[in-house]
Amino acid sequence: MAGNAKTANPICRIFFVTTFLLGVATLGMPLRALAFQDQNPPQDISFSVNGTITEKSPGKLTVDSGQDMLFTVKYDSTTQIQRDDGSPAKDSDLREGTKILAKGTLTEAGDVIAKTITIEAGSKGSAK
Repeated sequence: MAGNAKTANPICRIFFVTTFLLGVATLGMPLRALAFQDQNPPQDISFSVNGTITEKSPGKLTVDSGQDMLFTVKYDSTTQIQRDDGSPAKDSDLREGTKILAKGTLTEAGDVIAKTITIEAGSKGSAK
């Protein structure tokens, strides 16, 4: 029986060492992912939303794209605002009830950062 005890010891050590190394490797994978996180930032996703402006505040529109799906569209002085015939439009033309097509990028937070906002023909937003 003493011989069995001596052979069991190396097997237990091998099992323990193998389990330990697998555990360290498993923990190391998420740590490596965090270490390289800043080197590969998420890519901007091209996105467009078509719908009706339901709310407007400076630099921000809430757009209902139908079936009560609301999007926040952010814009600034670099955003091109136009009518669908290509003629220029202004920020003041973006009113509640106006139908628009906003094209830009989708952020991780779900906002659309508009590069262009096109006011659809025949759209009659309420003046505010």
